[in-house]
Amino acid sequence: MRAFATNFRTAFPDLNFWGTADLITEGDYVVGQWEGGGTHTGPIVFDDLPIGSAPAASGKTLRFTGKTVLKVQNGLIVEELGLDDGVKVLQQLGIIPTA
Repeated sequence: MRAFATNFRTAFPDLNFWGTADLITEGDYVVGQWEGGGTHTGPIVFDDLPIGSAPAASGKTLRFTGKTVLKVQNGLIVEELGLDDGVKVLQQLGIIPTA
């Protein structure tokens, strides 16, 4: 996961995330809804997909949404479960066609 995050940040150096709703908490869990985006100015991305990749520095701008559930114990995140709109990212990069 660390390698993927590092490579993604290198490909999208202006990558940014922001919350789009209030956080919801229950016991040890925190749920957040967010949006993210950035411009592809770095190396080739998603070159491990059998359907293709985006060329280096495509200049394409991404906008995508997601939700994350965090388990927090003793002030530390011990578990994370997330869902993001990865299909939209691949469409915006031109790797898969839009419907």
